[in-house]
Amino acid sequence: MQAVMRSLVLIILFSTTASSLKAETRMFDITVTYRERIALPPDAELDVQLFAISREGSANKRIASQRFVMDKVPMKVGLNYDPQLIEDAKTYKVTATIWSSNQRLFHSDPPLAVFGDTDPDAVNIVLMMIAENPAAEAVPRTVTGVEWAVTEVFGTPWPNDDPATLVIDAEANVSAFGGCNRFRGQAMLSDGAITFPANFAGTMMACPDSFEQQERRFLDALAQVVGYVRYGAGLVMADAQGNAVLHFVERPE
Repeated sequence: MQAVMRSLVLIILFSTTASSLKAETRMFDITVTYRERIALPPDAELDVQLFAISREGSANKRIASQRFVMDKVPMKVGLNYDPQLIEDAKTYKVTATIWSSNQRLFHSDPPLAVFGDTDPDAVNIVLMMIAENPAAEAVPRTVTGVEWAVTEVFGTPWPNDDPATLVIDAEANVSAFGGCNRFRGQAMLSDGAITFPANFAGTMMACPDSFEQQERRFLDALAQVVGYVRYGAGLVMADAQGNAVLHFVERPE
């Protein structure tokens, strides 16, 4: 009987402690976006942090920090913090940064003040693109003159070892293989923006239904593309909402 009573007491104490800890943690929503109409590389991560701003010239104090996979734009996340760390006399700001391969792509500049006139329950941040790292200037950013092999269509990996391919020459002429047929057309191309023709001229080969279905998905994805971003040997094409619809990898010559 005593053992049962001790167990009940421990359960009550644990429940009370857990409820107390839960009550001490608060969260506010952060919505992050940027103005550039480009897609992000697949390894993009969003880092959000809450800082207490120092007025004495010492280092700012970090109150909370969380990192998320950045899989869409705009993106809404929740940042948890301990309200007991917030003091009325101090100034607090939120920063947001998008990272890829240990390099910053976008950041909030300047940081956004919170717990003042800003409602801490909802924060909207528009990020700014960071200028290219001088060390990376030698990496080509153009999509022309390269044979691109598809790895994903609408987020689904290409199902076989003979992927669709895409080649765009210096005059924006497009040559494509959809997995069954070959196509040609003319794209509209500028820095970071690209659109493909509504209809391609192509062959009419008889192929298995699964191949033809995958080819139609590839052509449907091309029809939705409005922008791109190249990252090394990879390429992402996105729709008007910033959603990645096609992923490519460069094929060696």
